[in-house]
Amino acid sequence: MINKRNNSFKYIRLKPVEMTSEIMQMLEGKGLIYRLCPGHDELRASKEETLVKTIYASDEKFGPHKLITVTVNRSEFAVFHTHPDSEEFLAIGDPNAKPLYLVMALCNKHELESRVKSKTLSENDFVTLKVKYNDPEVSFFTILKNIPHGEAASAKDGKPPSFYVTESRDLGVEMLLLGEYKLKLEEDYILT
Repeated sequence: MINKRNNSFKYIRLKPVEMTSEIMQMLEGKGLIYRLCPGHDELRASKEETLVKTIYASDEKFGPHKLITVTVNRSEFAVFHTHPDSEEFLAIGDPNAKPLYLVMALCNKHELESRVKSKTLSENDFVTLKVKYNDPEVSFFTILKNIPHGEAASAKDGKPPSFYVTESRDLGVEMLLLGEYKLKLEEDYILT
């Protein structure tokens, strides 16, 4: 549902869902992420054999890989963006911190921009995950290049949530302009 407020933005209400194996498989099936979980990439190594398979290699123009930590202490999706190459999202953190939410568009940036331009954007174009920490089935995955996403924390009091990201050292960030739309995490939707 889109609510018009202050005659300047159409707020898209985001309803968080739990991170489950089924949700993460759905996102992978849509080509938005690549799951890093037990059994996903096991190779058939014969006895006395070690096999290696590249999942993906970053484009050299973005430099070597780096590991960063991210702490989110804002309740609005103020940074909604894409990257021109893939990055790993590693939800390794304190499960007692206040909730962290990851919103992802269910399409690539070009499709999203087209929906903004044609004024057909809706809550059906997004999934908002309540991040689950330290779970090998759902907490580690690759966000594929050009997939719009952003993070926000609960507005509740508490310790701000943190997580890790690995990405190319020189990877750029492209902010997405949503025109008359604004993403809003509805407090009554927040899962406890």
